[in-house]
Amino acid sequence: MTFRILSWNVNGLRSFKTDMNQFLSSLEADIICFQETKITRDMLEEPLAIVEGFSSYFSFSKKRSGYSGVATFCSHRATPIAAQAGLSGLLHGELNEGIGSSEALMGSWPEEQLKDLDSEGRAVITQHSIRGIDGVVREVCVINVYCPRVDPEKPERRGFKLQFYELVRQRAAAIKASGRHVIILGDINTSHRRIDHCDPDESEDFENRVDRRYLDQLLLPLHKCENDMEPREISASFFEENAKVPYSKTTVKGNNCSISQKATKSASDKEDMVTEGVDVTTCVSNDKSIGEQHALIEEAVDDEELLKSETDFQVVDTFRYFYPRKLDAFTCWNTFTNARATNYGTRIDYVLCDQEFLPYVQDSLVLQEVMGSDHCPVAILVEGELMPAPHLPQSCTKFFPEFRGEQQKLLSYFQPKSAYPDRDQTNSVLNSGVLSRRGSLTVSLAQKTAKRKPVNTKTKNNSNKKACVEKQTTISAFFKTNDQKSVLMLENLEYSDLDEGEDMQPSSSPAVSSGQESLESQEICKNIVQESSEDVVERGDNVSSSLKDESVAQDGINKGKGSAGKSNADTQKKNSGWGFLMKAPPPPPLCYGHREPCVLQTVKKKGPNLNRQFYACARGVGKEGDPNARCNFFKWVGK
Repeated sequence: MTFRILSWNVNGLRSFKTDMNQFLSSLEADIICFQETKITRDMLEEPLAIVEGFSSYFSFSKKRSGYSGVATFCSHRATPIAAQAGLSGLLHGELNEGIGSSEALMGSWPEEQLKDLDSEGRAVITQHSIRGIDGVVREVCVINVYCPRVDPEKPERRGFKLQFYELVRQRAAAIKASGRHVIILGDINTSHRRIDHCDPDESEDFENRVDRRYLDQLLLPLHKCENDMEPREISASFFEENAKVPYSKTTVKGNNCSISQKATKSASDKEDMVTEGVDVTTCVSNDKSIGEQHALIEEAVDDEELLKSETDFQVVDTFRYFYPRKLDAFTCWNTFTNARATNYGTRIDYVLCDQEFLPYVQDSLVLQEVMGSDHCPVAILVEGELMPAPHLPQSCTKFFPEFRGEQQKLLSYFQPKSAYPDRDQTNSVLNSGVLSRRGSLTVSLAQKTAKRKPVNTKTKNNSNKKACVEKQTTISAFFKTNDQKSVLMLENLEYSDLDEGEDMQPSSSPAVSSGQESLESQEICKNIVQESSEDVVERGDNVSSSLKDESVAQDGINKGKGSAGKSNADTQKKNSGWGFLMKAPPPPPLCYGHREPCVLQTVKKKGPNLNRQFYACARGVGKEGDPNARCNFFKWVGK
């Protein structure tokens, strides 16, 4: 018996408009871990939190609204024994035997630092029981994490990211020390090796990034041999094929000089490191000052501080365990450049586990075919049987006070019981006083004409005062001139969606004879068209178009109360809508590489060209020389 554990950075959980039960069931997993939910506690709604057949466990950002956040959904087969938000042990949760407490962490962590690392809602831990094929019941803790990224404009986030890595590692080590297995899964936000990146830097700087060096320490280089079921350590030659430097070494490179040291070198060797391969007084290049050389050395020393760890606990990258040489197994793409179309991305989503749990893992998957985010899901298949807990943990969202009918906010007193009125009831009220359209047309026109003022008068037209209450059925009706509206009133006698405004209300005037009706209708329409023609002249339009509409209206009257032909209706449609007010934009140019229409894009980068528009190839970005990737076509709008 097998089950699936899945992880997915959804880039906003509320963006999925489908029913949550249907959405979760479609993923075909018993433990589903989401990252970047972008939901804070006040934004969480019951349809997202309470899903039939599942229990949910959320962690929310306390710094910004609609930012970060993770959530774990467990099916009824995988009800956890315990759950906990965060990694510090300072938030609500109930992991057994103190493995979730701050005292279980190695080293000394200031409380303020722990609170800061848990303030962005980046982790949820759930504890499960699994019966293996040998009949032995074992417990495993699933750590759902959304690791920070380093914003180039915020260098202080570099230290925050490495501290978060260390906290994840220490919490996992505490769980493993208690005799339980541990799975770390989620968006790690680092592509470990060149094979995990679509376009790695050709220099040694790719391996020298401190987050990659930390993963070197955290991950065991194990893989499953194709002809053998026993795990083996990957030889150094394999990594030399995908890297410029050996696996166990890193190089801090300056101009005409370098500093080499082991990735695990401690901070106590700072002075030795500086004097090992560099003489600062002589290592001066033509384009870099001594100050910049000192900055490089200081950055290398800072890296050594960030790489220090209080534990030697390691886990295995399950995907590389099964597929050590698989190319293009990316999990994240830039949606703004349509990079997913050419699979020009990175692998930054992982499922990691301790080495002793590997015999339970049957396969590790990258589900690139699943759409809906700038990431794709990753998953593992586990052999064994989940044993659900008899009771839900107290940290389950089902037990949140706001979902138990308890008053939490004063704002809820002022919220309406229903966000939308009963539309059927509203429509019945609006339609209750409407007369038959056929019998009231002449009377309605007579009423409107009686209220109409001379065209050149300065007094406001009383009919305009009630224009705002008329029901607008189509957007094209908004752009029609008065002369067009008069014709449409006669054309649409039998149209069921005719506007139900002032003219359709019951009239208190005496009935008009059929003989007078025709004469008065003709006179009324002449006045309407004449007034509309003068309005068109004031707008600078062609008067002849109004005269043509007058003849159309006259023909409609002669045909029996204004029933115009299809050709007249088609003419009106052509002159209505946006095309009546403005010209259509010019067609986009064709790119040089594929002779396909380009896409219009806008510059978002700060600078002199901010918000300026340009045309570019519509295809996604890709490797240089890829014929299916975006060509180099570029053209500013207006040139």
